[in-house]
Amino acid sequence: AELLGCPTMFARLRAPVAAGAAATAAAVAATAASSQERKNPLAEASKLNRQASVYIGGSPEDAHVWSPPSRADNINRLKKEEFDILVIGGGATGTGVAMDASTRGLTVALIERDDFASGTSSRSTKLIHGGLRYLAQAFQAKLPPNSLLEVFINLRYRHEYMKILNADLYERKYMIDSAAFMTRPLPIMVPMYRWWEVPFLTIAGWMYDFIAGRRRAVPPSHFIPRAEVLYQFPGIKEENHEGCKLKGALVFNEGQQNDTRMNVHIALTAAQNGAALANHTAVESLLTEGGKPGDKDYRVVGARVKDVFTGETYDVRAKQVINAAGVFSDAIRKMAEPEATDIMVAGPGTHLVTPDYTSPNAMGFMWFTEDGRVLYLLPWEGSTLAGTTDNKGEVTDKPQATMDDVDFILGECNRVLKEPLDYSHVKAAWNGLRPLVRDPDADPSDTKKLSRDHVVDVRAGGLVTICGGKWTTYRAMAQDAIDKALSMNKSLKPVCGCQTLDMTLIGSDRSGEVCEGKFDKVSVMLREEYDMDKACAEHLRHNYGTRALLVAKLAKSEPDLTYNLGKTTFFKRLSNKHPLLEAEVVFACREEYACTAVDVLARRTRLSFLDAKAAVEALPRVLDLMQKELKWSSARKEQERKDAVAFLETMYMPSAGDKTAEEVVKEVINRGASRKLVRTMTTAPMPAEAK
Repeated sequence: AELLGCPTMFARLRAPVAAGAAATAAAVAATAASSQERKNPLAEASKLNRQASVYIGGSPEDAHVWSPPSRADNINRLKKEEFDILVIGGGATGTGVAMDASTRGLTVALIERDDFASGTSSRSTKLIHGGLRYLAQAFQAKLPPNSLLEVFINLRYRHEYMKILNADLYERKYMIDSAAFMTRPLPIMVPMYRWWEVPFLTIAGWMYDFIAGRRRAVPPSHFIPRAEVLYQFPGIKEENHEGCKLKGALVFNEGQQNDTRMNVHIALTAAQNGAALANHTAVESLLTEGGKPGDKDYRVVGARVKDVFTGETYDVRAKQVINAAGVFSDAIRKMAEPEATDIMVAGPGTHLVTPDYTSPNAMGFMWFTEDGRVLYLLPWEGSTLAGTTDNKGEVTDKPQATMDDVDFILGECNRVLKEPLDYSHVKAAWNGLRPLVRDPDADPSDTKKLSRDHVVDVRAGGLVTICGGKWTTYRAMAQDAIDKALSMNKSLKPVCGCQTLDMTLIGSDRSGEVCEGKFDKVSVMLREEYDMDKACAEHLRHNYGTRALLVAKLAKSEPDLTYNLGKTTFFKRLSNKHPLLEAEVVFACREEYACTAVDVLARRTRLSFLDAKAAVEALPRVLDLMQKELKWSSARKEQERKDAVAFLETMYMPSAGDKTAEEVVKEVINRGASRKLVRTMTTAPMPAEAK
């Protein structure tokens, strides 16, 4: 407790534990014990090279905080060791594969050409869900039905959708439980304007819960009447475009997460179990032996990689290579087998971030568009997330929302909202590429019919590719990939079977000694022991779990991260409008492998996704902190500034007169945070449905 800097509050909250030195040591070891080590005697720390988030030495005085190995140390390992598994890709699936393999006792290396969650994994709808649309698609050939007659005319049963839904709901519970400090159940309202929708949607909600069964992990679905709908969301229209009056709403529950923070915690959990991780490391080619593709002894045995920062190339050798590169998977597959047919299709999806008052308070809102898509308004990190679109697109490093996407989302929102949204409401607009797997029987132009399920593909040389799927099923995807590799490659000798279904991530108070899994106690510690305001305390608890105490202690120990007014110490913020601390920048560099300004602005904090203008205004301070922490030269700092500006261009699409997006971004920087920039999102006319 002394180590975490909160002895007094800890004693009040955990008096029986805090009494005596031995109990204090047990408390400091809160995040140390892995549940898998307790359940599986074979999974010993000595065998798995497993480290805990807080390590206890011979006495409480010897205790020290666990830190992941440095990126430089990991690179040295990559150069010298032969690993059991080499994972290519640091998104949700790639880090999930690394975590699965390392907890089975295999030696694991992971390389990512950009940063963890730099691609699709950072641009999701933030839901941990099964997909109510899959249930509807299982029984309806056309969505949405516009009459009771259409319901019966389009009635059918497609078992493949039910299989996907069942698997997704099964995994939903795991994700919610694996990082309970970061996830939460989110009620979502589906409005009903026709009388026949009341029984049909209510029954659908019951079926949704029934399929989830004992692993539901969220409150049950229920019907709420019109008066309750208007109380929960006064901004909803009381009549639809056909003049039908609001009858009520179905409320069903899903989980919600902060996707990039979840991705980082999965990566750190893999590192705790001995995985060597290297972000900003690109694959140049695959290492092979035994001839060419088609030869009996042809094998993929590693990869030649390049450090993006230094330009150094080196070989990483492994008994088995697993490709988890998302929409870029085909490029890796063709390195092993040049004649391989492309199986990946990029499905761009745009999200808009609008003020919090544009969605229900503490409740999401879902409705079907005219062409059968699903749109959401979701409360997220103090804002509203609106989206998403569902199009066909090209694979690109920098996906960007288009004005057509913005107009579509705003237009659809204005079909259901009393007060219309316009471009001035948009704080950020960003686009992500869904990794869809091609279905040879589907229309190539219709992404709604491309598979959202995952596929394990094997190419020449034994290269295993895991692709498709979605955030909710990352754990099952990782398990399937490792199981496939083990079935093919008998040189792999795991210590134990898959451990991930019941395990929790770093920051989850795995031994139950800090807060007994009641993470509100962490918020209380931050407020009582560190005098932190409620908004910042809740933010840290929600994004770091028990490691929030380490962030607070770091801030207190670095004078540059706080300021004093009289005898009161205040924590410096990155933005006056958001509860993000400057200490998080330093913590990200030291403890979370942040290497660039974009790593911090986009993926350790979420500022660029929440408020593009605020991210631009915070950029100079982020650069100053990272220059000091990472010992950047002036030239490196300037290059980071340019790279960050280029990235922030993709986070919104402003146009002030004839100025380009880059010119508007520069204008924000030049004016600084003290002057307000009034900008127009576009000069294009408002669509008719948005007026």
